[in-house]
Amino acid sequence: QAPTSADACLSIVHSLMCHRQGGESESFAKRAIESLVKKLKEKRDELDSLITAITTNGAHPSKCVTIQRTLDGRLQVAGRKGFPHVIYARIWRWPDLHKNELKHVKFCQFAFDLKQDSVCINPYHYERVVSPGIGKISLVDQ
Repeated sequence: QAPTSADACLSIVHSLMCHRQGGESESFAKRAIESLVKKLKEKRDELDSLITAITTNGAHPSKCVTIQRTLDGRLQVAGRKGFPHVIYARIWRWPDLHKNELKHVKFCQFAFDLKQDSVCINPYHYERVVSPGIGKISLVDQ
């Protein structure tokens, strides 16, 4: 059974760690998830949305899960800087994701590209758009 926002940070982090896709090292993912859970602890409805989205693999529509936008838009985790929506999409959905491959879904109100004060990091509020030329299979060769 999935935890709720009322549970201890530790058990929420543990549950969310079980769903990672292996694109980041375990220690990096743990630091990133711990940092996120702490930021969301005061915003219980958003933390619950995150838990539901991740533990059901996006089976149900979920709300935006937001953190404060930093000045340069990047988040520092374990000495590394990266865009928050990309970091969490890599952890929970696409381990080999590149930063320019994400497009937000139309109902997301705080998507990174919308330049609001808050940024939605719900991985299920983004879709992967593969850049032209990357991973394309030529039909001619088949």
